[in-house]
Amino acid sequence: MAQSTASDAPPPSAGTPGDGRGLPVPGRWLGVGLLTVIYVLNYMDRQILAILIEPIKADIALTDTQVGLLTGTLFAVFYSIITIPVAMLADRMNRIWIIAIGCFLWSCFTGLSGLAVTFLALAIARIGVAFGEAGGVAPSLSILGDYFTPRRRVIAISLVTCASPMGIMAGAMAGGLISAEYGWRAVFYFAAILGIIAAPLLIWLAPEPPRGNYEKDAPGRPLSLPATVALFFRLPTLGWMALSCGFFAMIANGLITWMPAVLMRVYGASGQDIALYYGPVIGISLMIGLFSSGAIISWFAQRSLRAFAIVPAIAMLLCAPLFALALTADTWQMVLLWSFVPIALINFVVPPALTLVQNLAPPEARSTASAVLMLVLNLVGIGLGPLVVGMASDYFSREMGDDGLRYAMIISLVPIMILTAITLFIAATTVVRDHERVAAPV
Repeated sequence: MAQSTASDAPPPSAGTPGDGRGLPVPGRWLGVGLLTVIYVLNYMDRQILAILIEPIKADIALTDTQVGLLTGTLFAVFYSIITIPVAMLADRMNRIWIIAIGCFLWSCFTGLSGLAVTFLALAIARIGVAFGEAGGVAPSLSILGDYFTPRRRVIAISLVTCASPMGIMAGAMAGGLISAEYGWRAVFYFAAILGIIAAPLLIWLAPEPPRGNYEKDAPGRPLSLPATVALFFRLPTLGWMALSCGFFAMIANGLITWMPAVLMRVYGASGQDIALYYGPVIGISLMIGLFSSGAIISWFAQRSLRAFAIVPAIAMLLCAPLFALALTADTWQMVLLWSFVPIALINFVVPPALTLVQNLAPPEARSTASAVLMLVLNLVGIGLGPLVVGMASDYFSREMGDDGLRYAMIISLVPIMILTAITLFIAATTVVRDHERVAAPV
């Protein structure tokens, strides 16, 4: 297997692919910081709708199934429609500009969400948010692939993806506190203003790295979409990791969307309780999961590449019983206490999956390959997770009342945790061979 000889600290002068040209360390980390901020806002805009389910339902007549459509299926379908073409542009054009334009667009539609008075108006606004957010993740991952050596990418990606729990925590806290004082519409306006300010800062301050930094060979012409999709079949590790990400996203989005409603509807927690306790608990636990998974997998991967799949598989097996136990607790405080560990374990899937795409896909196709992964993640995960739980809740609530939502989450999500572990164990059987086939340095 080829070994990387590139230094993690690139030389100051321009050069050839493989030397990290054009990326002084301060500029690289400034770019990481700004991408993290944009990513925080991305997830904050998603989370505030979940936090505001109960007050929105009190103002706009919505069923749990409609809420599942708004938070899941509608968002996922339209997000997925635009993700691939935007990612293909990112493999050909300036990625920083694409991310900034997307941030500005989704922030404007977030503000429009606060003006909605019907389900249709809110749905149109959330579709606009989906279109903007489609320009964020895949180009960001491609940039990280050119900011860091293959050996360091799992750590870098773990750090940046910590923005998702930070955004969830910020959305929960802002949603609970601002809505309690000024109403739910003000929360959307607040989030919109932050994104509109952040977008130009990214353009002014974040460096666009040359494609193919730290690679042995110069990047070729960008691959076509069919050729990029074919990578996920030619390299089965990518296919199995994509499927595991889809299952993971069903779990994560089902949990994040409906947990605030469970705490409020079933256990009687207030909006302020959600802001002050649920937000920090879920944010910190998700961040611990992301960062610790990156560190653990990076350590074990020096000994065996199978760690990219085996470590998250074991985490998901541990998560299933712990999550079910948490949702049978007697008070919302105990639900949060018992949820801390399983929520952290859920996020063990993300860093290795994103890292393997960057390691196995050629540099000229990294944005598009990341978008293919996001397509599976969103259509299967975001598209189905909140909707399945919402439909199950409507069914069980007819017999159990408000308690039906709690059992809907257990019955819907625990089996998917087991399926996720199975797909990851299968990926572990192919990961070494696939790295050898592409001679990916590690």
